[in-house]
Parts: sequence; structure tokens; C-alpha cells
Amino acid sequence: MNDLPHRPLSPAGTMRRRELLARAAQMGIALPALSALGAACGSSSSSSSPPSSSGPPKGTAVLLNYQGWMGKHTVADFETAYPGAGIKQASLGSISSGAVVPQIKANMSTYDAALGDQAVTGQGVAADIIQPLDWSKIPNIKNVDEKFRSAYTHGIPTDYGKTGIGYRTDLVSDPINSWADLWNLAPKYSGKIVFTDLDRDCIGSALRYKGYSVNTTNQDELNQALQALIEIKPHLQALKSYNIGQGLAQGSYAIAMDWDYDIALAQQDNPHIKWVLPSEGASAYLEGFFAVKDTPQIEVLEAFFNFFLEPKQYADFVNTTGTAFVSNAATPYIDKTIAQNPALIVDPATLANVEFENYLGEATAAYNKLWDQFKSA
Repeated sequence: MNDLPHRPLSPAGTMRRRELLARAAQMGIALPALSALGAACGSSSSSSSPPSSSGPPKGTAVLLNYQGWMGKHTVADFETAYPGAGIKQASLGSISSGAVVPQIKANMSTYDAALGDQAVTGQGVAADIIQPLDWSKIPNIKNVDEKFRSAYTHGIPTDYGKTGIGYRTDLVSDPINSWADLWNLAPKYSGKIVFTDLDRDCIGSALRYKGYSVNTTNQDELNQALQALIEIKPHLQALKSYNIGQGLAQGSYAIAMDWDYDIALAQQDNPHIKWVLPSEGASAYLEGFFAVKDTPQIEVLEAFFNFFLEPKQYADFVNTTGTAFVSNAATPYIDKTIAQNPALIVDPATLANVEFENYLGEATAAYNKLWDQFKSA
């Protein structure tokens, strides 16, 4: 994903990060590492000077991140504000979330911090690769809304995304307000519906439809979600892992299970697209930056994390990526096309209706089996 100027790229442009993750997982492709990776590894934490306990932080921290997933000016502004401190970004060859922790575990002296969602941090805690932070050094954590802070405790939350429904009001004559509406209307709009081809998001949506948690480990509840997916599958035009909103804007289909940011982007191209946060609730991912255990660059990282969460700097990140945001304090500086979009806005009613996907541990196998059964049905 490339840096974006003041709004997300058009659907014909670079894919959004979540879409890229899904596509790579499906197709088994990998992104090339950033050109900075070699330099980053050459100046990794193991070869940097230990941080000083007095005065401004000094040293270079290596951040494992998705390409372009940073404010356009954030790193440069940080390095200007903290002479002697630096951030080098490196991208993982494989962009599967499951590859992050093993990569760090095998290269503990290479990386000082990483981007990861709750599934990654849960796996990271189990693998003992996460360094606790000194929150007194990160006072700007107060700018992050409480639900995100309490859910993402091993680092600083950066962004989230929820799975809901987008539909064309000029092509669908019936109102859609819930997952139940979508399932009930599927026969009427058979062949005009697309679901996301990402296992946790799709399964989580079916679980919410049946009234269950997106993190359930109850096999009976998982079986009901599977039956619901098999029931609606004959009415699906396709499962898609990227450019879902683009097809909705073009009228290739009329209804889509899709992510909030993708619908928000598509709405800029077609005003007939409506976003729905289903009344039963939605599955959501929440991710952020965390420090790698025993990094000698912890002072640099804590300074950077605090700098990142300063409202204007955080707004730069949101405006660059177009993501749903986790800090209302930054709203005055966020582009109105993002801040005022109902699909992306952060409010108590919305947050009360989303459930974040957590690390499932041994139950991951049950979800993998369910997904295989659905895909082969």
C-alpha cells in the first residue's frame, strides 16, 4: 500500500491494507520488503547504543509495519522533534497476520516494535515476545477512546475496522437494517450478493446473525454459524477478498458484506450506497503498535508512541490511510470526508455494537475447519 495524499485512493488505485491482507492470504502471495529493511536490519536494536536514562531518547528503533501504514509526515516530524532518535520501518515478506509473531520470535534482535491486531498480540503474549510499556511516558494514550484502550492493552491502538453491510438503495427496494434482513432477503436478490472472503470476518458476521459472540469456542454455536453460511451460499454471486466496494459502486452486485472503510471509499463514487451497522452487532478488528520484549530502544519507542498519539499527528495517520479512527480528540484535524462519514464515525452507539476479534488459541483449528467446510459446500 502506498502513501495516500488527502483521502483514500480511488477503487482503481492501490488496495487498502485489510484487502491486501485478505488477498495475500487467499492467493499465497507476498509483498516485497521495504527498501529500508536492509538498512533497518543493519542498524537493528542489537547494534544500536543502549538508551540513556537521562535526556532525550537516542537510537534507532525498527518497526515491523505494513507498507505505507503511517502518517505521511509522522516519522520525519518525530525525528525533527527528537534529534538523535529515529524510526526505521520494515515490511514483512508474508503479510499474513499469523506470520508476524513467528517472524519476531525468530529474529528478536532485528525488530523493536511491530503492528498487530488483537489476534497477533494474543499470540505474542503466549509466545512471550511483547515488552510492557511505561504508560507514564505515553500520556497521550488519554487521547484514545476508552473502549479501544481497554481492549488493546499491550500497545497503543492505531485503528480498527468493522464488518457490516453495504447496499445500493437504487437497486434494493427493501430496507436492510440487520443480518437477519440480509439472510431473509437473499432469495429475492439471489446472485446479487457478495460476501467477504476472510474467515474471521465472515464467520463472525454469521455468529452475530445467530446471536453469538465472534469469539465463541462453543462447537454448537459454530455449527449454527456454518449452517447459516451454507444456507445463504447458493444466493451469493461470489466471495471476494478485495475491491468489494468498487463492484458495489459499479452495480456488479446490489448487496455486500464489507468493511466500513471500503464502503466509505465507494460512497465517494456512488451516492446510492448505504452503510449498515447490523442491529445484531458486527465483528471488528483492532490493531496497534507494540514493543518487542527486551528491546534496548524502549525509550525511543515510548517517545514515538506518545508522539504518534498527539491529535494532529494521529490525524495525519488517519488522513493518509483513510482508516476508521480510535481517537475522537483528533477529529478536528481529520478530513471531513472521513470524520463525518457514518461508516467511520466513532460514537458510543457504534462502539457498543461491535465486538473485536481476539486470539482463539487452540480454538483456531475449529474455525479453520468451519471455513473449509463452508468453502467446499
